[in-house]
Amino acid sequence: MDPIAILQSRIEQLEAKLGLANVPVEGQQGDSATTNLLNTAQAINNATLGHEKLNESMQMATELNNYTDPNLLENIQQNNMHMQEVAAAEPVIRHHCQCMHRCKQAAPVLESEAIQQVPQLQETVNTMHAAAAEVKAEADAVSLGVQQLAETCGAAALEGSVQLTNVAQKVEQVEDKMFPKRRNGLD
Repeated sequence: MDPIAILQSRIEQLEAKLGLANVPVEGQQGDSATTNLLNTAQAINNATLGHEKLNESMQMATELNNYTDPNLLENIQQNNMHMQEVAAAEPVIRHHCQCMHRCKQAAPVLESEAIQQVPQLQETVNTMHAAAAEVKAEADAVSLGVQQLAETCGAAALEGSVQLTNVAQKVEQVEDKMFPKRRNGLD
């Protein structure tokens, strides 16, 4: 089979996939891929002869190449899916753009001398943090000791109070035995 017949067959298959009717090529009328191919060939011929602009012919050739691609429908579907993904991601993209704008506005602050010295000062901060952790551990130990001492003192005070109460009761009993209470205070 010669190359022209192969191309004609491929174009007819493409037209069948796209649902285009077979329009006769006579006079190059109609809107079939074959007609567009012949018109493009004529345009390229004319451009090489200087009758038309070469850019328009090249654009037509590119469009024709796209339309004769056997994956045209699949590419259109993929493009539609990509457009839907971009449309769905629009709020996120806007948010990212706003964040980038804020970062751009914050650039002078981020470039300030104090921010630039953060890596060097981080070691000092880490040392201070470790020292503070040691002081906290010591303070916790002292707090625990004070709490235990307070509990011991509280227990001793309670025991002393109980003993004083017992002593006071015994003293009262002894006083009652030694000095009985008088009835009217005149005895």
